[in-house]
Amino acid sequence: MLSRALFLLPGLWPGQVTTHGMGADETPALRRLARWLGRASPGDSPGAGSAHPCGWETALAGALSYGPARGGRQTWLAQPVRLTPGMKDVVAEPVSGIDPQEREALWQAAAPELEAAGAVLQLSAHGLWLLEMESDGLVDGWPPSIGCGRSMPAPPLHSDTARRLRVLENGLQMAWFQHPVNQRREADGRDPVHGLWLWSPGETGGEAASRCVLGGGPVARWLAEQAGARWAPDPAAGPADTNGAEPVVVVDALAQVPSLERRLEILESVAEDVLAPWVAALRRGRVGRLEIRDPQAAGGSVAPVELSLTRTGSIAFWRSARRL
Repeated sequence: MLSRALFLLPGLWPGQVTTHGMGADETPALRRLARWLGRASPGDSPGAGSAHPCGWETALAGALSYGPARGGRQTWLAQPVRLTPGMKDVVAEPVSGIDPQEREALWQAAAPELEAAGAVLQLSAHGLWLLEMESDGLVDGWPPSIGCGRSMPAPPLHSDTARRLRVLENGLQMAWFQHPVNQRREADGRDPVHGLWLWSPGETGGEAASRCVLGGGPVARWLAEQAGARWAPDPAAGPADTNGAEPVVVVDALAQVPSLERRLEILESVAEDVLAPWVAALRRGRVGRLEIRDPQAAGGSVAPVELSLTRTGSIAFWRSARRL
């Protein structure tokens, strides 16, 4: 029997936005989801009471036993971003659709800055931009799911590595700002690449609490493979596809949805396709508990960051449904 299955559902509790009154009560799948959440108890895992959201990437890295970097060669996820200046800050938005010729031209322009920092840009086997550099320890920073789309905070410059990364980021912005690649992209109505959003999960080490990751796309695949865990693309793969390994299931589609109607559709899929097979396995005694976590939520809010559903709890019919 599996002791647990962890579900990372960023955006499950979307602040003041609610599906109540938008047809959620009329949908059988969402009524079941609300009942399951109502019958679950608040979780007590590390970070569940944090006053700040951590992002699903950080939560997944923790489940895979990543820890603080101790120094030496370190790898950062290097997400290309467009920068939009505000009155007092800058907002970064992820950029996609960069073809190989554009990438090579941008990287060539960045070569002097990279060399000065002792850094190297690489392309992962699955298309992610990665930056490698000698480090004197882990540099604090938000993962893309939390950082992008918000005002960019000034990271603390508490180490030589942090200062070198700041200089590198500023240099890349200068090298790429008026680059011909960006001029063509803007002329074509595409987002330019102004810089990189850098985030490191730390170092792998020890036995991962979870050895199977379902969903989450290329970033989840990268984290899983670096930790020696199995990865599968479909978060709805279900208990039969875990090969007896405790899974982390990632559904990041709720993080940014264009409308409440689309949110309802995704929640229905979460209920019917993702959670329902696991609730059935829970009631049959094939898994000990289901941990449902929203890494975008902050502790102390009205909605809990994490819930834990047990077999006994799943049939506690007297407990009220939890409003989504």
